[in-house]
Amino acid sequence: MAREAVLEIDCSRYSERIIDVINMFEELGWKYYDAKQNVEYLPLGDDNGFNWKREFLSTKELQELINNKQDKFECIGLNLFFENSLVGVTLLAKNTKEIVMSLSINRKTIENDTEYITDFGWYFVNIIQRIWEKECPIDYIKFEEYIG
Repeated sequence: MAREAVLEIDCSRYSERIIDVINMFEELGWKYYDAKQNVEYLPLGDDNGFNWKREFLSTKELQELINNKQDKFECIGLNLFFENSLVGVTLLAKNTKEIVMSLSINRKTIENDTEYITDFGWYFVNIIQRIWEKECPIDYIKFEEYIG
């Protein structure tokens, strides 16, 4: 059995556009390009099939994709990596009121072992605190961990 950890936040007072939140994340050190300069995302028209794609997209192409998906009320899915490290999150959102991040990409743990509990303090400092410092009001924060 593996541990699953999730962070959910509400940034709707910051912006109604998900691309604005993603751009803020990028300014805070959370990049959407992986080590091979590819973007892993849910394509337009995925219809909740969660058929992830991995390829190079320019910033403009990615922004257009995210805006189109939000306009069509589709789930936006995007992997983000912290300061070019292997630690990442999978961001899922249809709006900015309910942004869900799976802390599953090389999840930070208390004892640097995937069997240990998630180091929520690390995620708090590197996501929540950085967002707050960027003057983004957060109306809701929920950390959750379970064994699945």
